[in-house]
Amino acid sequence: MTTSGIASVLAKDASPTAPQSACVRIPVLGDVAAGIPIEAITDIVDYEEIDAALAATGEFFGLRVKGDSMEPRMMEGDVVIVRKQDSAETGDTVVVLVNGDSATVKKIKYGPDGISLIPTNPVHDVQFFSAADVERLPVQVIGRVVELRAKY
Repeated sequence: MTTSGIASVLAKDASPTAPQSACVRIPVLGDVAAGIPIEAITDIVDYEEIDAALAATGEFFGLRVKGDSMEPRMMEGDVVIVRKQDSAETGDTVVVLVNGDSATVKKIKYGPDGISLIPTNPVHDVQFFSAADVERLPVQVIGRVVELRAKY
């Protein structure tokens, strides 16, 4: 396709008759570790837009991925869209707060003796927290990842 052909297609997509979806801006609250938990950062570093229908289902925020433990799916610099919630099901990808100040993104697995935080990159180890660790540290789910925004 020629440059003028591309411009023509883009002009058609930008026409007033093209359907417009309502979006809601949510804050990106810094970095979340995809590796060893890092200090939770709550400074607003950017904004992302999510569909208004999704926004109506809860409270959302974004976090930038830092590290490689969730590769190949999540890469450093990508943004995860997180629904704020304090519970999750085994297999969910979640943001977990450890010691009240360190956040990490992992898949979660509940077991009879505690929880495991599972990376998707096989070079990283599973992090296991006993039931006593969960209470003592504490270890708590702060949200479930509902969307990934890849950045190039």
